[in-house]
Amino acid sequence: MNLHTLRIFTNVAKLGSITEAANFLHISQPAVTAQIRKLERELGVKLISSKGRGIQLTSEGEFLYEQGLRLFHLEQQIDEKFKTFLEKKEKVEIASSYISTNYILPPIIAGYKLENPNVDIYVSLGNVQSVERRVLNYEVDFGFVVQSNIGHEDLHFEKITDVPFWFVVHPTHPLANKKISIFDLSEHDFIYREQGSSTLDLLKAIFYTHNCPLPKFGIQMQGVLESIKVVEAGYGIALAPACSVSETLAQGKLARVFVEQAEINQSLFICTRKVDESEHPFIHYLKMHLIES
Repeated sequence: MNLHTLRIFTNVAKLGSITEAANFLHISQPAVTAQIRKLERELGVKLISSKGRGIQLTSEGEFLYEQGLRLFHLEQQIDEKFKTFLEKKEKVEIASSYISTNYILPPIIAGYKLENPNVDIYVSLGNVQSVERRVLNYEVDFGFVVQSNIGHEDLHFEKITDVPFWFVVHPTHPLANKKISIFDLSEHDFIYREQGSSTLDLLKAIFYTHNCPLPKFGIQMQGVLESIKVVEAGYGIALAPACSVSETLAQGKLARVFVEQAEINQSLFICTRKVDESEHPFIHYLKMHLIES
């Protein structure tokens, strides 16, 4: 397969238009169309179809677009790697979900940077799905996710630690510092997280495991801190990672609710590509320091 032709197709798919791709690549529209038709003949499948003024990818086109993105991201990563060789500097790019970005990685990153001043570290925030996608597409070196159920056939997930979760309320809430059953808990208003949140998945799993109805819906909030702030203001119950509420609990701004037979944990995973055989020095450093702590 000709990489020049694949690059043209990838830009057409990304921009959703042959005309826009031609303008972006500074070539004529007929030339772009000819390259796409050549690629379709070579592969023996139809890759795009017309849709209004733009194009729509077939299922084969979607697959080729995804693989093309990965290939060209890898190409970019190789170019950047050789630049670091010349500059005697290293670049580490990490994608991470909220909990690991805010509560687990900062001291590890700071320590690693102090020991390796010539390493430039870039951390991007995302949910589990976006972290997986960025690792798959070679946009980052590896990722960190906190989740109870994960998996992708082209990715490797290695558990490195457990993250405890607690139910928290305002100190004036009738359940503050009480030990109750999961069924009693379900009768109270809850702060629900947004769809796609691993914390929402965990909340549902806890109640389903105990054959208990889901708790009453009170408010839906996007974000851990945003949910906690609502509870601090006096409304509802939230499920939150212990590391995010320990300080406010100590200050008396929140109180825990203890649920019988419900010790709740999620796991922190390192997410890497299966094709990457060697362990990155940062991952080795992180494992050593988590064990020590």
